[in-house]
Amino acid sequence: MFRGFKYQVVLPVAAISLLLISLGAVGFSVWAMQQVQSRVRQRIADNVTSIQGVFGTTATLMQDRVRASMALLQDQIKVRGGAEKGAQVSVAGKTVNDVLIGGKGQAGDFELVDYVTRMNKGTATIFTKDGDRFVRIATNVMKDDGTRAVGTELNNTTPAYAAIRSRVAFYGIVDILDHPYFTGYEPLLSKNGETIGIAYVGYKTELPILMQALDQAHLLKSGFVAVVDSNKARYLPSGVTPEQVQEATDNKDGSWAIDRLPLPDWGLTIVSAYPIAELRAEGRQVGYGVALAGIVLGIVISLALFFLLDRKVLHLLGGEPRVAADYMKKIAEGDLALEIGVAGEWPDSLMASLKVMQLKLKNLIAGVRGGAAELGEQSRKFELAYAAYQSDHKEAASQELARQAKGVSRTLSLLEKTIGRFKL
Repeated sequence: MFRGFKYQVVLPVAAISLLLISLGAVGFSVWAMQQVQSRVRQRIADNVTSIQGVFGTTATLMQDRVRASMALLQDQIKVRGGAEKGAQVSVAGKTVNDVLIGGKGQAGDFELVDYVTRMNKGTATIFTKDGDRFVRIATNVMKDDGTRAVGTELNNTTPAYAAIRSRVAFYGIVDILDHPYFTGYEPLLSKNGETIGIAYVGYKTELPILMQALDQAHLLKSGFVAVVDSNKARYLPSGVTPEQVQEATDNKDGSWAIDRLPLPDWGLTIVSAYPIAELRAEGRQVGYGVALAGIVLGIVISLALFFLLDRKVLHLLGGEPRVAADYMKKIAEGDLALEIGVAGEWPDSLMASLKVMQLKLKNLIAGVRGGAAELGEQSRKFELAYAAYQSDHKEAASQELARQAKGVSRTLSLLEKTIGRFKL
């Protein structure tokens, strides 16, 4: 009985709500993706700042250590009598000039470099100059096989090499045998001022704090922050391989968002990378969640409206508004015989009141109809009495009595017509 009114109101409201919520979900999904991207970029900025801080703090501390070790090495050279160019010797199959410190050849003698590292840790090396080459003749820099790197040469592509060729000291990050070191290189001068070699000290870059920072700097599901040089990845978070970093940074298919921040003092670059598809998927996930929540909310609102109408509006009416209007129209037209149905036990509803009014009208009309019938009977008796009276009385009085009788008859006829409009 109540389906019409409630569904005519609830369904349009629910449809409009769902439409608005769907549009809002689409808009919010776009906004969410932008927010996710903003958060990712902020996280990248925070991670890069943190990693920069690690490098900056480490560089400052290590440079102090490098300079302290260089001062010790140079002091030992001076204390032992200074450096001079020695005779040619064979070092790891190479014929080079020896370097004499206090008259003692350094080729194959590790006492001085080991003393420096024993006191200050790290590594130390004496290079000899051989033409344009600088060859290690005494060192405790180790190769991957665990042997000393005697006979190896200073890479002529490094900034350290360029500085020494210009008779200038160099302090900074240098790749030694494929490992980055905090280093100090100073020209080794003979007493006559000739450059006969290089004094070197350095510390291998072991950065456990950096590794922790990289592990904590994951982006989305597959994104990462790594530190690379011009050739390969130097520092990686756990769970990420050099091949993955290389593939992502090459970004041949354009599916990765890449940010790069150079570290000029180190010759390294901080690379932040994350898949664009994951960023979009996270934005969509948020949007879908909002859409689902909105749909559920729309359904709840519609159900609440449905039961609110049933409880408040329809209980007050006692039925459908359209049916109530039809009942009132028929009663106004004089049809009191119709059966008014009242839904539920709602004695205060409009339909219940309408039914009570109908019953009262029926009783009123029935009473009036009974009175009219009685009046009609009396009128007929009056007419009979008039006929008897007319034969015995004067003409003028008889006419007046007849006129009054006809007036009563007309009033009675009008009352009967009025009552006749109502169907009981």
